[in-house]
Amino acid sequence: MPPGLVWLASYPKSGNTWMRVLLANLLSGADRPADINNLSEPETLVSRWRFADDMLVDPDMLDRDELDALRPLHCDFVAQDRRQAFFCKTHDRFWRHAGEPTLGTAARRALYIVRDPRDVAVSLSHHASLSIDAAIAQMIDPRAHSAGSLLLPYVVGDWGAHVAGWSLQRVVPTKVVRYEAMHGDTPATLRGIIDFLGGHASDADIRRAVDHSRFEELQRQEARKGFRESRPGQARFFRSGRVGGWRDVLTRAQAGVLERHFAAVMADHGYRIDA
Repeated sequence: MPPGLVWLASYPKSGNTWMRVLLANLLSGADRPADINNLSEPETLVSRWRFADDMLVDPDMLDRDELDALRPLHCDFVAQDRRQAFFCKTHDRFWRHAGEPTLGTAARRALYIVRDPRDVAVSLSHHASLSIDAAIAQMIDPRAHSAGSLLLPYVVGDWGAHVAGWSLQRVVPTKVVRYEAMHGDTPATLRGIIDFLGGHASDADIRRAVDHSRFEELQRQEARKGFRESRPGQARFFRSGRVGGWRDVLTRAQAGVLERHFAAVMADHGYRIDA
C-alpha cells in the first residue's frame, strides 16, 4: 500500500471492525489470522491519549468549541508525514457544525462502509443494550453524540446525514463500500478496495485475508480471549453479521420510521423501501 492516512469511516455497527480485520490480515502476510485485539489501536488519531501527546494538552481541559477547532489540525499534523499506509477507524461525521471537515483535509483516501439502516438498528440495539425503539431514536437524532474514557467525544448525528456527509463530499477521495457487497462477495470487494487505494495483492493474498477474517474465526477468538472493544456486559461483539436480519426482528412500524426518515439516502445506496 502507498503511504498516507486512510480513514475507515462508518456509522456505528456498519462493518467497520470487519474491514479493519480484513486489512490487517491482508497486510500481515502471516499464515495465521491476525489478533482481533491488536488492530493498530496504538496509532488511532481519535484517542484521548494520542491527542494529548501530540497537542500537549489534556482534551478534558478544553471546551467543545476548542476541541472541535483543534481536532482537524491534529489530524492534518499527523497525516502530513506518514512513511507507510496508516488506517484509522472513525465514526465521526464528515462535516462539523462550522461547515468544515471534522478530521481535516490531509488524508490520502477514505473508505466509507454503509449498511442497511434497518440492520444497523438491530446490531446497535444488541451492542449498546438498547431497546429497538431506543436504537432507532438514536439513529434519527441529528444531535446524537458519543463520549467515552478512551476516545475523544464526537458527534455522530443521524444515519442519513452521516452517510450523505461522507459519500457526497469531495474533499477526501472516498470509496463507498456496501456492507452487503462485503458479505456477498468478499474477495471481489477487497480487490476493489485494494485497487482504489493504489495497492497490490495477488489472488492468493486476498483469499488468505478473507479466510482469516471469516466471522467464525472472529467469534472463535472472541470466545477464547474476549474482545477489548466490547462494551461492559456485552455478550458478544461478533454476533452474526447477517444481511436482512432486520426482517425477523423489526416490526413494520419500526422499519417504517427509518424508511420515512432516510428514504432518499437509502435509495441512493440501493436499499429497497419495504414497509
